[in-house]
Amino acid sequence: MSKFTYENILYNGEVTLVFNTAKHRYIWEEENKIIRSVTQAINVIDKPALVWWAANMAVDYIAEQIVPGESYDELELADIWQSGRRAHNARKKSAADHGTLLHKWIEDYINGEDPGIPVNKHLKRSAKRFLMWVKEHNVEFLLAEQVVFSKKYEYAGTTDFICRIDGELFVGDLKTSKGIYETMFIQTAAYRHAREEEFPNEKYAGQMILRIGSDGTFETAFIRGEKAYKKMFKAFVYAHMLADEMEFVKNYKAERKI
Repeated sequence: MSKFTYENILYNGEVTLVFNTAKHRYIWEEENKIIRSVTQAINVIDKPALVWWAANMAVDYIAEQIVPGESYDELELADIWQSGRRAHNARKKSAADHGTLLHKWIEDYINGEDPGIPVNKHLKRSAKRFLMWVKEHNVEFLLAEQVVFSKKYEYAGTTDFICRIDGELFVGDLKTSKGIYETMFIQTAAYRHAREEEFPNEKYAGQMILRIGSDGTFETAFIRGEKAYKKMFKAFVYAHMLADEMEFVKNYKAERKI
């Protein structure tokens, strides 16, 4: 194994799933087969919230640069338009930095490494709010960054944590986004199905999403009930199948004539 690859031994040693961090790719070693990730399958679903967010970033940036009553030449305007197009990337990087560090801090905490309270005021606020929630709901973390794999549907992923909340068992995912979106419910349903496929004796009360925003917001969303869970997993299966079809369309060599 290279420094970019990790072996995951699953299904009582029957499955070796190799994850390449550089390519973000899972390989089922016994079958010599590339396995689609949960997020790759879900990416075929349109995400209008992200489109509106990027558009708002561009508008906000341009509004900050244009001063009423001032005149601008062609080059100055071109620079403003071009920078406006990239505004969402700068905001995304800042949010990603916060999200990556917070994910790592929570992972270390779950693994019992006592990471200490962060110094950065935004991370510190997020960490303290997380610890308060853990105490208030008697949260017992069982696993962190757990790789899951469905042999039946041939997909893999990594759920952020598995825990007991007030005595009930949940598959959980941590988000640092602006909100909680429908695709997150589908994502956790896929993780739960794969986990239950490998460990049929585990009895889950549901799935949960823990959102901690860089602006200090904190919320949880719980998906309970078998009917809701099964509908969400069915939506994932459709997305998974659509991803297969789109892969065919993308690689199809059409006969072209002029």
